[in-house]
Parts: sequence; C-alpha cells; structure tokens
Amino acid sequence: MGEKQHQIVNLFRVADRILKRSIDKKVEGTGVYRSQHRLLMLLGKFPECSQTEIAEKMEVSPAAVAVSLKKLEKSGYVSRQCNENDNRVNHVAVTEKGWKTIKASINDFIEIENAFFVGFSEEEMEQLEEYLRRIIKNGDIYYQSLLKQEN
Repeated sequence: MGEKQHQIVNLFRVADRILKRSIDKKVEGTGVYRSQHRLLMLLGKFPECSQTEIAEKMEVSPAAVAVSLKKLEKSGYVSRQCNENDNRVNHVAVTEKGWKTIKASINDFIEIENAFFVGFSEEEMEQLEEYLRRIIKNGDIYYQSLLKQEN
C-alpha cells in the first residue's frame, strides 16, 4: 500500500500546483499577487479582522500580513486608518476598487472550480469530500502528535 499512498500524495501536489497556476492566471490582470489576493478575499469575508487575526487565519506571520497590506494599500485595494485611542492599531477597510476585485474573483473561482470538477457526479463529489475530510483529520492528528513530541 506504500506505493499507492505515495502516488496519491503526489497527485495532491500536482492538483494543488495546477490549481495555484490557474488562480494565478485568472487574477494576473488584477495586479494583485496570489498571497495579496488571498488576504484581500479574507478581508472581504471578515472585514473586522485585526492584522493578528488575519495572520492566524492565513497561518503566516503578522509581519508578512503587514507587508501585503502595505502593497494592497499602495495599489488602492484597501485603506488603513489608525485607531483614535491607540496609534499602534490600524483599522483596515476594503476600498471600492478592492470590492470590485473581490466580486470578480468570486466569479473567477466559481469558473475554476467548475472546470476542475467537469464530469463528476454529485455522488462522486460527496465521496471525494468524505475521503478528503478523513485525510485532513488523519493529517491533523499526526501533525498534533509531532507538536507534542517537540515539548
């Protein structure tokens, strides 16, 4: 079974690579790179998130979020205002340009998702979802055991 597992893991990697390339190609006209784009989409979904919360949701450092926000702000996709009570806290707001990009991107993602699942029946989609959820659960259990070994 080891060889089959290896083949399946490689297929995950290939599928992920193709998905990322497809997303990059669809969003290249926006002038927003994938990591910035992901941040913009997150802000659209959770507009009240702090930079720390964004970093946690994206599983990146707060410094990486700050760099991406600065680029998004410079390009006019977001604006930042200092909190009146604490200059260290910035409120990030998606601009009209940012909302247009988010709305167009949602349509692009629907198109990409539809393309990836051409020919799949509803039953096959449900089976695949169940399998992936099991893989994710197993992977998370394994990852948590690795973290415990560190301590």
